[in-house]
Amino acid sequence: MHRSHKLIPILLLGSLALAACGGAADSTGPSAGPDPRKQTLIIAENEPPATFDPVQADNSTVDEVVIPAYDTLVRYEGDKLTPSVATEWAFAADGKSLDVTLRDDVTFHDGAKLTAADVAYTLDRIAKLKIGVASLMSAYDSTTVTDDTHLTIKLKQAYSPFPAALTRVYLLNSALVKTNAGADDGQRWLASNDAGSGPYKLGGYTPNQEAKFVRFDGYWGGFTGQATSVVFRYLPQAATQKTSLTSGDVDIAMDIDPNDWAGLESSGYVVNKADTNVQLYVFFKMKDSPLADKALREAIAYSYDYDQHVSAILKGAGKKAVGVLPSAMSCFDATVPQPGRDPEKAKSILAAAGLKDVTLTMTYLKATAEMEQAATLLQSNLAEVGITLQLEAITYPQYVEKLKSNATTPDLGMIYAFPPYPDPDSVLYLLFDSKFINNGQNSGGYDKPAIDTLVQGAQQQTDIDERCTAYKEAQQTIAADVPSINMSNPQYVTVLRAGLNGYVYQPAHHQTVDVYKIQVG
Repeated sequence: MHRSHKLIPILLLGSLALAACGGAADSTGPSAGPDPRKQTLIIAENEPPATFDPVQADNSTVDEVVIPAYDTLVRYEGDKLTPSVATEWAFAADGKSLDVTLRDDVTFHDGAKLTAADVAYTLDRIAKLKIGVASLMSAYDSTTVTDDTHLTIKLKQAYSPFPAALTRVYLLNSALVKTNAGADDGQRWLASNDAGSGPYKLGGYTPNQEAKFVRFDGYWGGFTGQATSVVFRYLPQAATQKTSLTSGDVDIAMDIDPNDWAGLESSGYVVNKADTNVQLYVFFKMKDSPLADKALREAIAYSYDYDQHVSAILKGAGKKAVGVLPSAMSCFDATVPQPGRDPEKAKSILAAAGLKDVTLTMTYLKATAEMEQAATLLQSNLAEVGITLQLEAITYPQYVEKLKSNATTPDLGMIYAFPPYPDPDSVLYLLFDSKFINNGQNSGGYDKPAIDTLVQGAQQQTDIDERCTAYKEAQQTIAADVPSINMSNPQYVTVLRAGLNGYVYQPAHHQTVDVYKIQVG
């Protein structure tokens, strides 16, 4: 989710915060070797992370700063699950356990060897804390360690997407975290320290300004032209990101105004447009709200100008959504009814239901260009049919706080869904299962036992055709209930300076940069 799930306050150690204040290292002249700036990869981002604790890596701001510092058992290359620290994994015949074999050459940043005990500790900590990526790991039961490189992960029930969910489980140095566990299982300490084995070590954080990472030369994957240091610089305004890019202060920007894409491309910058599994939704508050009336939800859905969204807001870099599941996902049902703009039909629905003088409030994320423009467009469209929409621009942490209680949940909440893995379960389960109401990503409080049963049943099926049958039924049922406006399926546009090689958009880690893949040139 943008930016998804429950977050904890960040508590920074003074020495760590000071370490990053100077940005990239200074050169003392030709004898100092290669220009440090040229060996530093600087990435402009629009929102800082609330923590560096990997347990919160279901949020893209956290996921981005965790990726450089930590390893996972498995990872996605495109839409294919591939080995990482795990070299092999296999389900038992009943689907209720997973045997895993690890590499034997992985070391943490403090020099300790990564073993199966660290994997078990990481999984158990997620299950105990019940926050962040725990929503992806609900089937987890326990881990049995055989030796340093072999373990068995036991599940509460068969769960086909479990290996995919492991791509968001970042492996912790158990001894180090235990030493700094405090009273909260290391959350306070990990908020501003790393305990990983990834290619980069956390070097410092200046709150709301930048996070700096330095290369870990002991990384098991080795290096072939990657940066010696990486900086994420937090620049919430698109205009500032453009200025910083063109002045050479940053190398990659991910929030450039669409009106600037063509000019930058003609000036030698790379404008990378990638298809995504992301959708922009507006979730309706389903309980104790005027929107509990399905007629009002339908009228709003028929009011929006979806075509204008794609042409004027996305500048053609994306398409209209069809139902709640992104079209690139397996088991997508193209026959799902999707409202189009029809103001007269909207007015007719409102009149038939006796609805008039309706005033609603919608939240959206500030400094997010697509949302800002879509919120204004929806406000204008609804005014045409007699509905007053009041807008509230908030940050993602503020949105998460609002969702913790139905009383504070907004009437309408505009939010992206960033599926953490390319499986229908990552949308139909995480966004619509009732267990995630006020405790996860079920933003509007959609509550339908039949959907819970259907989707949870599909999780236990190993036959993809049987899973798809259930997922297509779920898509049709959810569409009929109209719990959301399905606004767009945008492409992801990243602008890079010339000379960088290896950048690849990651569908399973939307709005992040895998800095290890990039050669700085």
